[in-house]
Amino acid sequence: MTNPGERDIHRMALEALPLGIYAVNREGKVILWSAGAEKLTDYLRQDVLGRLHESDLLKSGEEDQKTAQDSAEPRGDTLQPASSTDAPFSVRCKNGRYLKVQVRSVPLRDEAGEFVATVKVFEANSPSHCSYRRRGKLGAYGCLDALTGALNHSMIQARLKECLNLYALYPVPFCVMCYGIDDLSKLGDRYGQAAVDAALRMVADTFESGLRPTDFLGRWLDQEFLAILPECGESDVMRVAERLRKLVRHAGVEWWGDTLHATVSIGATIGHDSDTVSTVVGRAEQALRESSSMGGNRVVMISA
Repeated sequence: MTNPGERDIHRMALEALPLGIYAVNREGKVILWSAGAEKLTDYLRQDVLGRLHESDLLKSGEEDQKTAQDSAEPRGDTLQPASSTDAPFSVRCKNGRYLKVQVRSVPLRDEAGEFVATVKVFEANSPSHCSYRRRGKLGAYGCLDALTGALNHSMIQARLKECLNLYALYPVPFCVMCYGIDDLSKLGDRYGQAAVDAALRMVADTFESGLRPTDFLGRWLDQEFLAILPECGESDVMRVAERLRKLVRHAGVEWWGDTLHATVSIGATIGHDSDTVSTVVGRAEQALRESSSMGGNRVVMISA
């Protein structure tokens, strides 16, 4: 048996690392995509190599610092950083969800000091809330929606009752959001029910990855979802809702050679000490209807 050469050792080590590693040349094209990057994003090498870094394939945004809209703008220092950088990002995976990662960018230079390429190393910050739920016991207890993995109607209703009971004892603010996918019927007419299901899963995954571990997302109606944000005030919920709306607008899911995109209408409200489940959800649903009636892809807030 022959011993592997130095080049083979380097390749074997690169493929064995449980990290996403890719390289972008000075023209902005991806020239390296590791096995770890494939596992984390579900994009294979043939999907990525030779593509432009700033294309939709690798569109990323700095978590809590840059919105998805900002991330669509290519940055010069991204391709040719002056030195190593380390920052949190959200990378869009092949199934449309956003994965929170920590990215380190390292510039590569030749012997003359000329920039050759940028190597980026990324790994997941932590398991998403949705993945955690699916690995836990809630599914076995019948608490999850079978299609999307979000909490089912009875479970999200129980969580909302808990928030209302807690608010009666300790007036810590909490907010509720209702969202629905815009023009879902048109999507079904064009692609069929399976595409509608894929869109519902994609948007639910995007919301799950964009919410905090202490937040709750549930399927309230067939095409309507409810999110509960404890310890969240009126100004906070608008900022969160806008960020989620933009994340969904830039997400997508591969569908038989095409990419399905979606936008959402979001209605938000804050909890009051006199609220019941019906009243707080009723305000959020009213805000959702107003958002849809104005053309969708927007957030409407009703405080009282």
